[in-house]
Amino acid sequence: MRYVRVFADENGKSAFEDVEVEGTPTVAVEGVPPLLVSGPFPASEMLVVEQPPGGTPEWEPHVAPRSQWLVVLTGRAAVTVSNGERREFGPGSLLSFEDTEGEGHVSAPLTDDLSFAMFPR
Repeated sequence: MRYVRVFADENGKSAFEDVEVEGTPTVAVEGVPPLLVSGPFPASEMLVVEQPPGGTPEWEPHVAPRSQWLVVLTGRAAVTVSNGERREFGPGSLLSFEDTEGEGHVSAPLTDDLSFAMFPR
């Protein structure tokens, strides 16, 4: 499994890191053949966020309000980190936002149907 980590380095600059996590063949539920399972990863709750009708204005640079997982459900969004690197994410993208201090990042919806689930840690 692969996810993208957004974090603040020792100078407070946000950056991307591609993380590969090895899955282990595991019987998750009786009657289902073994699946590759990664984790468990801690999460305290789930929030589903949808872009309001008519879109949203340009988002400002911000830090993550807390360390959290984010899964894009619909639409597309871009994230830009301190060095100007910009990546686009669509449905199924898994991100770990850990830049709770420093310069932060800029998120920008690219489509009117953006929705995502956030799992605070």
